[in-house]
Amino acid sequence: MINPQLQARADGAVSCSDGWVVRFIAPDLLEYSQGQAACLVNVRYEASVREQRIYASESSSELFPQLREHLQTAVRHLKGHYVVV
Repeated sequence: MINPQLQARADGAVSCSDGWVVRFIAPDLLEYSQGQAACLVNVRYEASVREQRIYASESSSELFPQLREHLQTAVRHLKGHYVVV
């Protein structure tokens, strides 16, 4: 797909026409899924800078190569201020 489309869904998730989805499953935990594969990503609030930091720097998931790039795209569509670190 040349121009994948992102969509913020009513349930707070962000989905892409390429087939991946980012969704909160807890206030401090995101799930990134693509097809049947999924991995969890930690989120932590940094009060000193008033942002939610998404920790996508380490993963043993087969999804990791595209995970970071997709999260950086998805955060623009999530409610709140998020930074991928």
